[in-house]
Amino acid sequence: MTLLEKILAVRPNLTKDDFRPEGTIMLQNDSDGRGDYIKEWNHPTLAKPTVEELKGVSVEWPLV
Repeated sequence: MTLLEKILAVRPNLTKDDFRPEGTIMLQNDSDGRGDYIKEWNHPTLAKPTVEELKGVSVEWPLV
């Protein structure tokens, strides 16, 4: 499950448009073996998910 999928699972009011270059959230991967991370979170109403929230997402969560 990707970081994007996990974030959408814990913040279901977000859309993929929030992650576009002109959106409010920026994910990044520095190709250093650490994987994707949240570089910027500027959403006006939703708090950035915690590491615990993201770790708690079930792999079986269905994307619609």
